[in-house]
Amino acid sequence: MIGIVFFCATTADAATCAFPDSQSVHVTIQRNDGRVTVNNAHSRESLRRMQRQSGRASAFGSAWTPVGLTLTELKYSMRLKVEAQPVSDGGYCARVTAVEADLGYDNLRIFIARKFRPGSCAYRSINAHEMTHVAVFKQALDRFYPRLQHRLQRAAETLDPVRTSNPDRAAAYLRKRLSASVEPLFLEMNRELDRNNARLDTPERYRREQALCTDW
Repeated sequence: MIGIVFFCATTADAATCAFPDSQSVHVTIQRNDGRVTVNNAHSRESLRRMQRQSGRASAFGSAWTPVGLTLTELKYSMRLKVEAQPVSDGGYCARVTAVEADLGYDNLRIFIARKFRPGSCAYRSINAHEMTHVAVFKQALDRFYPRLQHRLQRAAETLDPVRTSNPDRAAAYLRKRLSASVEPLFLEMNRELDRNNARLDTPERYRREQALCTDW
């Protein structure tokens, strides 16, 4: 399960202004790889409900009841430091001086139906399959984390100062502008995650994995 909220900027919110000096913007991004947990306490029907609630489709259709499931949420947050100076005819001129962001996952939660006990062949097969989904999430982070660093640094450095009625309004406007600049990258990351996870959940792959064990 992946959820991201973006804010769209509007050009009517603020006018540009200028500072007497130039200043580089310090951008730091914390990467969160997430903690992998395994839960063996739910029934297959419970896993089916969780799958349905997450919006993930089954390769076998809605009637299929999964034996395993991996759920996570891609999280992105951003905090700005803004310098604001009063201007002579009222209002403030504001610019971004630092950006602190976080990208990644809090938890990567593997669920294995309780019918399959630890140590059994089926349990090991299910766990191995779900770990391939974990790998997909981490590989996506490997690919997109450096791209986000570059995109956010470039966007922050080219973001013009703005003039608004108060510093809080300026900070909100600048945040919207930066969020809009990285939105296409997150949409691309989501599409890649959906595509690569779907490649793992095919009827052919399930049949191969189930053929390895007799204790289903």
